[in-house]
Amino acid sequence: MSEHILVVDDEAPTRELLSIYFKRRGCTVSTASTGADALRLVNELPIRLVILDINLGEKSSGLDLLEPIKKGRPDLPIILFSGIGLDEKTLQEARQKGAAGYLNKTQPLDQMWAEVQRALHA
Repeated sequence: MSEHILVVDDEAPTRELLSIYFKRRGCTVSTASTGADALRLVNELPIRLVILDINLGEKSSGLDLLEPIKKGRPDLPIILFSGIGLDEKTLQEARQKGAAGYLNKTQPLDQMWAEVQRALHA
């Protein structure tokens, strides 16, 4: 059975790139561009991992979504994803809210894959 990954990002090219990349590695991929869509999909689909952009370009951020996702699915690993470097305080807050890891959008895709594998099998 393939792992089902949810990619949440407000930028369509990023969602598309990650979707293609993970599908080529045998995963099932769903995507969402908003926090509301992400919450709906997490509750409706057998998602095994969420890659969550911190800057969703809306009122709520990825950090704001951590708690509601973890409340409904406490065992679901969530990897935060950002194009900007995060300070230690923000990373600590994210871990306290349940984030399983952090990826920078500039990381090579094979490093992202390694982090996804780590989070899925932790």
